[in-house]
Amino acid sequence: MKNSLFKKFLSFSYGSWIGLIIGFLGTMIITRILTPKDFGKASMFTLILNILMIFTIFGTDQSFVRFFYEEKEENRGGLLYNCLKLPIVIVLIITLLIFIFNRQITMFLFEEENLIVALILAIGIITQVLYRYGTLVIRMQQKGNLFSVLQILKRVFDLIFFLLLYFLLGKSYEIIIYSTVISLIILTIMSIIFEKNYWNPKNYVKTNLKHSKTEIIKYGYPLVLTTLITWLFQSFDKIAIKQWSNFEELGLYTAAFKMVALLSILQTTFSTFWTPVCYETFQKNPENKTFFQNMSKLIAFTMFFVAILSIAGKDIIIFLLGKSYRDAANIMPFLVFMPIMYTLSETTVIGINFYKKPKWHILIASVSCLTNIIGNWILVPNYGAIGAAISTAFSYIVFFSLRTQISLKYYKVNYGLKKVYIMILIISIYAIYSIINSSFYLNLLTGFGILIFMLILYHKELVKAYNKFFKNNNFIFKKNEE
Repeated sequence: MKNSLFKKFLSFSYGSWIGLIIGFLGTMIITRILTPKDFGKASMFTLILNILMIFTIFGTDQSFVRFFYEEKEENRGGLLYNCLKLPIVIVLIITLLIFIFNRQITMFLFEEENLIVALILAIGIITQVLYRYGTLVIRMQQKGNLFSVLQILKRVFDLIFFLLLYFLLGKSYEIIIYSTVISLIILTIMSIIFEKNYWNPKNYVKTNLKHSKTEIIKYGYPLVLTTLITWLFQSFDKIAIKQWSNFEELGLYTAAFKMVALLSILQTTFSTFWTPVCYETFQKNPENKTFFQNMSKLIAFTMFFVAILSIAGKDIIIFLLGKSYRDAANIMPFLVFMPIMYTLSETTVIGINFYKKPKWHILIASVSCLTNIIGNWILVPNYGAIGAAISTAFSYIVFFSLRTQISLKYYKVNYGLKKVYIMILIISIYAIYSIINSSFYLNLLTGFGILIFMLILYHKELVKAYNKFFKNNNFIFKKNEE
């Protein structure tokens, strides 16, 4: 297991890194074709698709993840279908409502009536539910290579279909929407074919399961409210910009988010890899706290390192978007906190998840969401997208702190929190400085100085990582003196 852990991480991550390159290329092409206003409208489609996904899936995906290793291997296909039964019913209801209220929905999202986009939205919800479970089956079996292939294909398909639709239909926000859903359909079919044993209809009627439909709903339903509040927490910035600013500011904000891609890829890759690994490790040896301690410290250093590089090179990154998106450079620095804080919290929230206390997530998400709403209400009307970015950053720091402190009540681990908060403070000051300061070279020099400071701050952890992991491949598992 010592040697395989890093290989598992690589198998899950290489698709994200290749996808990052393709995604950068795609974003550069899209921002040169579409205006910030159209880019902003397209982002609203993704926003509504995500919120409808929360209602549709009703927390059953989290039940599937939590109960996967507790179910016998031959019964996991039955668990899949038990988790899917409720979402399918909800999908049919939501689809009907979309057709009834299509005019009101599209007017709210795009400020114009669009029946075709409403139809595409209905298809997107159905497909996204199936794709969510298709990828979960792959993730929970820890098939990193297959997962990475799908990640790469998604980026490739998104770009190919966008360009194809551009030549067929011309410039419009709809071509991003259409290309996204077409890619999703193809990838869903592929994920089901690759894991056809799990999706075998015979699994639908299995009855000798350890976890019933009632248990699945009982575990998952508290997470619906949590997920909804979390979504509002994560997405209110975009809603606030649309409500109190305009689609152009929203487009710039969305573009700035895409330029924090390196950190977002690290977040997604780590979460994908981490979920099955941490549950499996705890299931085998609950006292192996050294594993979680060392992993958290490594992730903290890595995320802070990439965040500093992102802020230091923001002007270079934004240059790739084109002239009409240059203002996104001043939005980007505070957006690094979203992937940093979320990824770190994934390593420190484990106590809540291990001891099955999902109702704590409701409190955490509620407080963080309220913080974000108040922050956006105060800042967005006066400062637009920059105000939304600052509010998002602060609320994610609150989110991380709450997750960590409550988790420690159930499962005490030394995460090195003093160093974490020192770096949060320094990067916050650096983000403000990078917005005020117009000199590219001074910004770069300041970032270099902060990197040196962080190397000194994490000197002991880096030495231990080198001696125990890179030399012996057992840094994460071997107990240390702390």
